[in-house]
Order: sequence, then C-alpha cells, then structure tokens
Amino acid sequence: MRPHTDYIKMKDLKGGYLYHIYARNASYGIWVPKKESFVISRIKFSENFIFEEYHWDCKTFATVQPLKEIEKSPFEVEDIVADHTREEGKTIYFRYKNEEKLLEYLNKFEGSRD
Repeated sequence: MRPHTDYIKMKDLKGGYLYHIYARNASYGIWVPKKESFVISRIKFSENFIFEEYHWDCKTFATVQPLKEIEKSPFEVEDIVADHTREEGKTIYFRYKNEEKLLEYLNKFEGSRD
C-alpha cells in the first residue's frame, strides 16, 4: 500500500464520524478513537461482516489512511463494540452490537462491490 502524504492524523479525527479512507478492504469507515481503528464493512469469501482496520499512525497493523470527513454517523462510539460469545465452550464468536444496522449504513457508501 503506497501512503498518501496528506491523510488526516489521529488527533484530528472525530469519534463516531464516517470518513472516506484509503485501506486494504474498504473505502469508508467509522472512526473509533479508543481502538485507534476504523469500523468497516468487509466482504470475504462472499460473506459481508464488520471488521476493524487501524490508522496509519497506529503502532500495530497500520492499514488505513483517512482522506476526508463525510458525516457524523448515526452510531455512538460507545455502541460500536464487539460482543464475545462462546459456543460449546470452545469457539469464540465476535458479533458487533447493531451489526446489521452498521453494515447497512456502511454499505450505502461502499455501493456495489464484487
């Protein structure tokens, strides 16, 4: 991934806002400051799910460069959290609170993707 020189720094981002981003798996994401990440809609193996990618200036797994603020999302940052559930005492599943609504909102901006 080739970095942009004019991306928005973490200190200038607003929690819960939607940004146009340059990233591996999406073009739009909601900034979650506590995790230094963007919540995105990701498609892999024909499955559409919520995923997180981290700001370019983050210490680990830096993959996102925010380029433009779009709008305040309808979600509060505190509500963008993963719920962890166990099934049969072995497997841990990560589901986001309001996952369907988050996906619906993000997919409106992503448009149709292959």
